[in-house]
Amino acid sequence: MLRKLLAGLAIAVIVASIVLAWSSSGGLEAASWVAAVIGAAVVVATIVGWARRGPALTMSTPEQVEAAQQLLADRVLRQWEEEAKARGLFTPAPLAVRWRLSEPGLMDHARHITSDERLHFKAAADQVGEMVAALRGLRRRRLVVLGEAGTGKTTLALLLLRRLLLDREPGEPVPVLLTLSGWERSGEQFSSWLARRLARDYPELRAEEFGPTAVKDLVERGRVLPVLDGLDELLVHERNLMVRALNTTLTDRDGFVLTCRSAEFRETVKEQGAHVLSAAAVIESEELGAGEVVGYLASCLPPEPGGSWPELLHRLGDPDDVLYGSIDTALTVWLVRVGYVDPGTDPARLLELPDAESVRLHLLDHAVPALVAADSALGPLRSRRAWPARRVRRWLTLLAEFLTSWETRSLAWWELYRVVPRGTVTAGLGLAAGLLAAVSAGAGWWAAGGDPGSSAAVGAGLGLLVCAVSGVALSRELAAVSLDDAGDILEFEDFDEFEVGELRSGLLTGAMRAFAAWAALSVLGGGGLWASGLLGVWLGGASPLSLADAVAFASAFSLPMLLAVPLAMAFLLWLHRVSVLLRPAASYRGQGLLTLALAGLFAAACAIAGWLGALFFRAELDGALHAAAGGAVGGIAVTVTAAAVFAFANVAWPAFTVTCVLLALSRRLPLRLMAFLRDMHRAGMLRQTGRLYQFRHAALQDRLTAPTPSPAPVPRQPERDAAP
Repeated sequence: MLRKLLAGLAIAVIVASIVLAWSSSGGLEAASWVAAVIGAAVVVATIVGWARRGPALTMSTPEQVEAAQQLLADRVLRQWEEEAKARGLFTPAPLAVRWRLSEPGLMDHARHITSDERLHFKAAADQVGEMVAALRGLRRRRLVVLGEAGTGKTTLALLLLRRLLLDREPGEPVPVLLTLSGWERSGEQFSSWLARRLARDYPELRAEEFGPTAVKDLVERGRVLPVLDGLDELLVHERNLMVRALNTTLTDRDGFVLTCRSAEFRETVKEQGAHVLSAAAVIESEELGAGEVVGYLASCLPPEPGGSWPELLHRLGDPDDVLYGSIDTALTVWLVRVGYVDPGTDPARLLELPDAESVRLHLLDHAVPALVAADSALGPLRSRRAWPARRVRRWLTLLAEFLTSWETRSLAWWELYRVVPRGTVTAGLGLAAGLLAAVSAGAGWWAAGGDPGSSAAVGAGLGLLVCAVSGVALSRELAAVSLDDAGDILEFEDFDEFEVGELRSGLLTGAMRAFAAWAALSVLGGGGLWASGLLGVWLGGASPLSLADAVAFASAFSLPMLLAVPLAMAFLLWLHRVSVLLRPAASYRGQGLLTLALAGLFAAACAIAGWLGALFFRAELDGALHAAAGGAVGGIAVTVTAAAVFAFANVAWPAFTVTCVLLALSRRLPLRLMAFLRDMHRAGMLRQTGRLYQFRHAALQDRLTAPTPSPAPVPRQPERDAAP
């Protein structure tokens, strides 16, 4: 604390000395000499301090890693508790899907999996505590969950994760649910991929208080239990690589939970030559019995349901009925619930369908209008807005087609700009930046006494410059706009070590270093200009600038750029420390706030450039003041142009906003797209994993991308009696 106070006092003394010199009889020339002397002293002090500094901390301490693990446990539990509530998993209770050990050919030797004489692993989703106890009893806590589409694999993984966290014992790893659809296809090591995903999805782990290697240490020391969802969503050779990566990179203290469709896992292990997963128990879902389905639906209904419910329940349990076995998975049970049970809709339409496949397709098609019901009184799973059902289906279809074209199940809002041609998006971004620069610079020129005509001309000139440079630069750089790697506010590897040092040292230290760099540039740049002028005279050129004028020009020219860097880094650091960036809507708002703040600074800088430009061209200035005004105008013009490119190329919000406007004008997506996605998650159509959205079930995405009309109804069967 004392060092910070002394540093602040030193800066105040330096600024006061320059101001006093400026107000003396020597004026700006005396101030320039004082600034040059102080700048030289600061440069020397900086070099000496750099030479004498001690080695930086290269590893996180055990206490820091422990604190990071506890924070991760709290964040993961809060995240998936909210997701479980949104899914209604405990209303009234989880569906009792039963799980048993799979065939021996799909798993390792029993002695490698358990220390008991025989391997036992049988439980139900509504008794997840027993399954957690069985998992803890395995040698290495490795479990593979198999099942067909819609059998509840992801739901079981979520229930296991939640119970492991609620009953977490000291020293146990933290389970973290991750989707495998985004696994790198470039041969990235599994441990590196896991560490990168943790750092991306839980940016709080990269805070300075946890040290430089907390995330890496959590992975390498077995303090994380990855719950890997969707091995079947990888290509065949990628599944083989993942199985081999798990077998070759994990140690005896590393565990995992992995979900996959049964057929794809069998293909990977048996037909494609991949080895079984070492020391991993493999369980598979049992088929839901008609009695279990009827009992669960009856428990969700009133004690004496009316309408067509008695007849439907009776026919679902009748082995001789065409509807028998039509609702036999966790997915179809959920679709019945959200389509008919929760909104209180009579299921008469189901009684008219001819077979099980017709029921499944109808339930998938009926899910969209049911989930977007406008009546908010129906419960917390319904949307807050009255989105029109027909448009909602069209919008969801576009999103599903976009995901399918990119071979992924995860929807990242910052990547939706890919839906629109890149040239159209970059043109919109350049136009927005140019308009803001034109209005601001013209206003600054007018405020300095310029007439309306000249103000408009100056604004148009700067606006065209910014628009053209931004458009051309972004047309090549926009492909890197991402929260993951293109100057992402959560990824500081893209900045050099000097800027990272500013971030980690705090705003005061950053300001001190920026001041030192500015002083050095002023002295060296001014000296270079002055020396160049002397060389020009020796070659027969015009009279050179005086040393004071050269230093004034270099100082004013470099000052805007040096001020812009710590301000931009301060905003990035502020957003980096905001814990709510875990959610998609929060990350969107955070980036929007950053964009608006940068836009305000950008507009202010353009206005100052216009104001100083008017002084430079209209006022009768001479000497160092004239050189400083000219340097400031040039420096600000260069800075604001570079700032526009920096903001658009490193912050995803502007490109996303332009994309939303373009898609809304073409009626392809709603203008308030984030509100729409948030409502679809609240309604149950989408699920949330970190900052990403996914369709609640892969079957929903697949159905939207290949829609076919539901089969025509057949006459009802009046001869069958309803259940008593």
